Amino acid sequence: MKHLTDTVSRMVTAGAVALLISGCGGGGDGDAESDTIVLPGLAVSGLGGEPADMLFNPWLVSINTFRLESETPGTGDARIETLQYSDNRTIQDHIDFYSGGLVVDTCEVITDDDGGGGGGSGTIPYVDGGNAVVINAPGGIWYTLGQGDSGIYEVDNELPGAFPSGATVSVPGGVFPSVSAIPVSEPAPPVRILPAAGQVSVDSEYQWQAVGGSGVTMRIAFLEYDSAGNFIDFRILCDADDDGAFALPADILNEIETNPNTLVARFARVKRTIELIEGVAVYSRIVVAE
Repeated sequence: MKHLTDTVSRMVTAGAVALLISGCGGGGDGDAESDTIVLPGLAVSGLGGEPADMLFNPWLVSINTFRLESETPGTGDARIETLQYSDNRTIQDHIDFYSGGLVVDTCEVITDDDGGGGGGSGTIPYVDGGNAVVINAPGGIWYTLGQGDSGIYEVDNELPGAFPSGATVSVPGGVFPSVSAIPVSEPAPPVRILPAAGQVSVDSEYQWQAVGGSGVTMRIAFLEYDSAGNFIDFRILCDADDDGAFALPADILNEIETNPNTLVARFARVKRTIELIEGVAVYSRIVVAE
């Protein structure tokens, strides 16, 4: 389930993020428009016009999902975590953490793919949220995720399909408080224009049908295969604005040119949000690949 994790590279400072928020109407009058803070690859809402650094909340639900549109059903992953931080934890702390893990229109070569956890360094403070969390459709239960380790609910290639319209996640509560309805929805599946499916080269161009939206980015992942066609790993990850085209930087072109193995590009659309819902903070990262 490695495609569920965020890469934790702290490339945006807390101070820079705070400046972005102060310039985006975060202290507005509480209406729907002024209450949404849009950062690169992250939308923040539900703050009621209050400054994020003044909203203290120890509770966090982290929702990560992934599926391949072309292989549905059979590729639906989900990991939902319930966490308890100290009482002085603020929404700004979560914003700093999750916006620090993404810089749009950049790429990295993966040498040690260790993903990020639940919004903090050191020991991750998972706590019991009940025996199972439920993904609900308007007509009833759509899917149930049982608790494995305390505070961790996950399935690998088991979700039955795309989230139904109007889907919500409910947490029954344990140490973690009960939450009745966290809205969840997927971004539109990506539709590629270029390159054609198969091995890429330094001359490949990268284009897709743009959709955009608050908190939405495109991820172009380069999967590496050996000469026998066996998958090795994710070798290059690029995060781009969902504007329909992306040009690879020179160092990535050099990696493609010098890599002796086969590299294949895969497009994915990613939606990342932070919200205050029913008195708890909710981070979600919903990914749909082609």
